[in-house]
Amino acid sequence: MNRIFWIDLVRVVCAFFVVAIHVCGRVAGGYAVEGGEALSGTLGYLVARCMQELSSNVAVPLFVMVSGALLLGRSEETIPFYRKRFGKILLPFFGWSCIFIFCLWLSGRGLGEGTPVTLLSAVGAILSGNVSGHFWFMYMLISLYLVAPFLSAFVRNASKNMLTCFLVLWFFAALIFPIINHVAKETLGITGINSYFRFELVSYWVGFFVAGYVLKDVVIPHRWAVLGIALWFFLGITVPVSSYLLVVCPGPSMLFLVFAQKYIFSIISHQMTMSLIAFLVLRSLGDLPSLASSRFGRMVIATAPLTFGIYLCHHLILTPTMGVLQLGSCESWLIVFCAIPTLTVLFYFLAAVPVYLLHRSRYLRFLAP
Repeated sequence: MNRIFWIDLVRVVCAFFVVAIHVCGRVAGGYAVEGGEALSGTLGYLVARCMQELSSNVAVPLFVMVSGALLLGRSEETIPFYRKRFGKILLPFFGWSCIFIFCLWLSGRGLGEGTPVTLLSAVGAILSGNVSGHFWFMYMLISLYLVAPFLSAFVRNASKNMLTCFLVLWFFAALIFPIINHVAKETLGITGINSYFRFELVSYWVGFFVAGYVLKDVVIPHRWAVLGIALWFFLGITVPVSSYLLVVCPGPSMLFLVFAQKYIFSIISHQMTMSLIAFLVLRSLGDLPSLASSRFGRMVIATAPLTFGIYLCHHLILTPTMGVLQLGSCESWLIVFCAIPTLTVLFYFLAAVPVYLLHRSRYLRFLAP
């Protein structure tokens, strides 16, 4: 199979960021364990939160966008599409769910709210999404694959103007409806509005699915990629930095910052804005022959086929180290700044090892498609 480097690059960055999200979450959670509110104003906590925000706002959206770039627009019969695609995600999902449930049983832990592990509770946990928190992505992906043949027909027959209008309306809905909800609840005291303006799971992610198809051939100039990375970084740290300032400098003079955090930063640093920027940057960098032929490029090409398996299994590697990663007593922001990327790289490759072995196995390869 001929590999497309920019696709591999997006996949590896996504998987890396997913691991980073959970590493950052454990480090930031350590501050809450050690000192609660007192340590939420430390620079170490701020660094962990910034890195978590930079990762979480782009990781899963990029996965969905690259799936849309690969799947949408194809002229493929519905039943063969379902047979091929669902075979690739349902078997590994079910297999890893069983592995996670077995590990929970082996460690004496329960499912969900401490429910004992039985055959019935295990089936219920898989159907209801209570095996592991990060498996929520699989339920969303299954929903997207169900509508993918119909979306594919839509984008094949839609004009550029129609696709642009679709994405503009999606962008507007996802940005504005949460603001309407917040204003209604906080200012007007109306709580029922959520039932009317809630942006449902599939509706939200369908936009990223279509955006990946629309933007797959958009290559920005390479010199703009540097500006895009700087903008992504700036947008990613706005909410954590403003939250940090509100803790260390409370008072009436910070009222504008409260307003900006709720109504300005929540829009400009939204998940959609950051992920669209990141996708365009990675699409552009993926066209650089020098990057593809470098040592980093070879690593990307080697580990890209393992990224789906890394996503599914990395929690098994992270969970036993939770106590080690809670650096709540660490007051040095520099140690946190260095530790998070280092640990992320370490756990990325630790998760890649069993996935690689499964990928090479004749009978267990279905766990690492």
